[in-house]
Amino acid sequence: MQLINETYYQKLVDKFGRTKNVIEIEDSNFISINTTFLEKTLTEKNSNLLLQIPSSYQNTELLFANLLLRLTELQFLEADTDPEYEVGMTLKAMQFNKRRDFELIQIFDNNDYRLREIIKGKKKANYSPAVISTTYEKLKSKYVLITGGTRKKRLEGIRTIFNQLYGVDFIPSKFKSKSIVVCKKSIWNGIASIEILESKLKDLIPSTYITKKGTEQPTINIDSALYFVPDYSTAYQCVLCKGEKIDNILLLDPKPNQLPTMIMDQSEHHFGICAITTQNFEVEGFSTWRWLKEEIDLINSL
Repeated sequence: MQLINETYYQKLVDKFGRTKNVIEIEDSNFISINTTFLEKTLTEKNSNLLLQIPSSYQNTELLFANLLLRLTELQFLEADTDPEYEVGMTLKAMQFNKRRDFELIQIFDNNDYRLREIIKGKKKANYSPAVISTTYEKLKSKYVLITGGTRKKRLEGIRTIFNQLYGVDFIPSKFKSKSIVVCKKSIWNGIASIEILESKLKDLIPSTYITKKGTEQPTINIDSALYFVPDYSTAYQCVLCKGEKIDNILLLDPKPNQLPTMIMDQSEHHFGICAITTQNFEVEGFSTWRWLKEEIDLINSL
């Protein structure tokens, strides 16, 4: 007796699988299907989704990495394409070969913005900083707002990756809204070090890890698309209570007791929820998709 209908899973693969993943691994069909489920859940927000995968599944970190890249893409598409600039902001010039950072020193009514080069180190004593006048449109296209030291090469890597994956050919200076990822620090550390096209994942996703004490640890010194937190309580106290607009919350192998509180807060903050776990449980308010090992093996063979 055949318990698994191969025709059904072939249709599932044809519709949701076989898309190009940044990480080329043997079971890309399974990963593609789940990243599609994530995207549909978080963009349509018709229901909350709980994905359950077997604890024996060998590529959990790679699956998580793809989910994070797709979640970041969603935030890129919601980014503020017309940011507001203020005197004192620091910007990195992307059009020069050498590293050059500038401070915005004046804003005029005629759409004229004046920048002064920031000189550091030994050059500071005997080097006269350049002063540049530019327009708002050039400021958006040729400079990126930064919050600290950031290499130009890293920013170019972000743009290259997301352009190659999703056709996004810009680095947002400001995200109008963000997403929260709830996971243990050990899970984040494992995912962060995954190599993707010669770069580590943590160097490709503009994000900030927030500890239980509220300490913020940015991965890249530009505005963050994602916040990583160890539990939902930290997310609530350090992000939601500060008035940040949150589009989505993704939970990676969460504890079941975190989910009911999120459901209660969802009506006020209007975020979408997707959780993926290796544990076997169900929670009211979630549509559950439980993957069996036999299903995964079949999908990956198609």
